[in-house]
Amino acid sequence: MAILMAASLVGMAPAALAQGRRRPDPEPEYVVRRAVLLPDGRVARLRTALASTAERTGARFELPDDVVVPLHAGSPVSATVVPGHGGYLIALAVDHGGAASRFEVRHVAWRGGVGGAATVGEPRAVTRQNPPPASPFGVAATATPDGFAVFFQELDARDPTLARTYLAQVAPDGTPRGPAVEIPVPWGVAAAVWNGAGYHLALIYPGDGMRLSMVSLDTTGRPQQHPDWASAAGIVADVHLVAEGGRIRAFYRGGPMGEDLLEADVTQIRGWGTEPPAARRVSALAAAQLIAIPPDASGERARAVH
Repeated sequence: MAILMAASLVGMAPAALAQGRRRPDPEPEYVVRRAVLLPDGRVARLRTALASTAERTGARFELPDDVVVPLHAGSPVSATVVPGHGGYLIALAVDHGGAASRFEVRHVAWRGGVGGAATVGEPRAVTRQNPPPASPFGVAATATPDGFAVFFQELDARDPTLARTYLAQVAPDGTPRGPAVEIPVPWGVAAAVWNGAGYHLALIYPGDGMRLSMVSLDTTGRPQQHPDWASAAGIVADVHLVAEGGRIRAFYRGGPMGEDLLEADVTQIRGWGTEPPAARRVSALAAAQLIAIPPDASGERARAVH
């Protein structure tokens, strides 16, 4: 019996080996995406990637009908996209390997109604006076009454605990209005919105879990108070701010496992260390979905999109 069992196992060995071959693990890649809705309701996505190879590292703008517009390749980049003035603004901060970061903007024009076309303009450099060697780590932007405001952020190359924020003003057609200026904002900015007298900034504070925090700035970029606690501790990602009717609302990915689209009224900057009111659950938000803000204010102000 033992001999028969051994013979049977020997006969099965090649099949077992064939079924157990290991496939190589995929190359690691860190991807960040941000969605905007086009005037005809379709979705466009800004995608940045940090990979183990330069060829797969960079940024691109993904439009409907499988149209992909390369924005940068070969080095790490932080980026955002915001609607405004009948078009969109893409802002990028590009890493230069220990040298000064490069800041640039691109205007996206929309022509036609349903099924129209988007045209991505050429990059326009945002200058600075004597920029230090640094690595970018964040970009946020908002439409303003006369154009756009962009917040570029970077870490000092010599002291990575030193964060700098630069505020750039951009015309409605995507033309920078002078050099960007450094402002006293040392916190990581997730989103920005014009509040009628300056800016509301959404920050993500790491502590006992991630928290959404809010701070307001005057028109020059000076903070008006210490940041508050605007969410419970947990998961906070893909933050969007909406200013309408004298109120400012934050929409973000949250929930115990990051499976919810949540809304919080952040008009009033509350106190640091004080738990805020509970956020409202707008809808489910699957891992593959993103948050988008519809241009029409008549319905739900944020929705989950693919």
